[in-house]
Amino acid sequence: MPYREPKPEDAAFFDEHGWLVVEDAIDREDLSLVGANLEVILQKKHKLAYDWAWEKGASREERAFKIVQGSPTYVWPAIAETRFRRWMIEFGSALMKTGMEFWYDQFLAKPPRDGAPTYWHQDEGYWGRNLIDRGITCWMPLHDVDERNGCMHFIDRGHRDGVLVHRQPEHIQSDLLFCEPDLSRMVSCPIRAGSVTFHHGKTPHMTPANLSDSWRRAVTTHMRTIGSLGEGDHYPWKVHVNQRTGERIVPPSR
Repeated sequence: MPYREPKPEDAAFFDEHGWLVVEDAIDREDLSLVGANLEVILQKKHKLAYDWAWEKGASREERAFKIVQGSPTYVWPAIAETRFRRWMIEFGSALMKTGMEFWYDQFLAKPPRDGAPTYWHQDEGYWGRNLIDRGITCWMPLHDVDERNGCMHFIDRGHRDGVLVHRQPEHIQSDLLFCEPDLSRMVSCPIRAGSVTFHHGKTPHMTPANLSDSWRRAVTTHMRTIGSLGEGDHYPWKVHVNQRTGERIVPPSR
């Protein structure tokens, strides 16, 4: 199927609200191809993935992988040539009203009945000041998602609130961060397979734990303004964690 062209009203909504749902955006055959090529991350998660919800007190071998985080590009380099990747960059450029380029991607999966929530956070809270108003993310579930299995939630117009203070959950060993936005403006976005969401780097967002009987799988594509520096000039709460040892590393810029 032809991929939908961005419309002026898409950019207007995104500019006002900081997020956007695009229904029936991805061809189902393309989506199936993604799922088939990324399944290896789940099958070999101890080798190919991080545990983003790695709990303190658990050794590397004891990680529960309640949030599996892997790299699609690493396990499937041909993803760079897919139609959906090119479409996301073009659509993201239209929403941000400037040329965007691919930066990095993530495969994020939560196990059935035993996942963890991805807490409220802003991408810029992780990226640092180098990417102020220069990043956008497309979130693509590989199947239908709702509040029960972990759909995306946004804080409406939250990109206008600046970067909120983030901190680490006390029980988490990984680099997971969270902030505390105004929940009165929360919007839940259940979507069908083939639909995607876009959000600005300052938009607070989260996904709940997976309470369904199947894995919840999604792919994020992070884009930045062409010519941008990578992450850096970090906020005081930033921490790097060596996923092999669990060692916490303070960024040089702090």
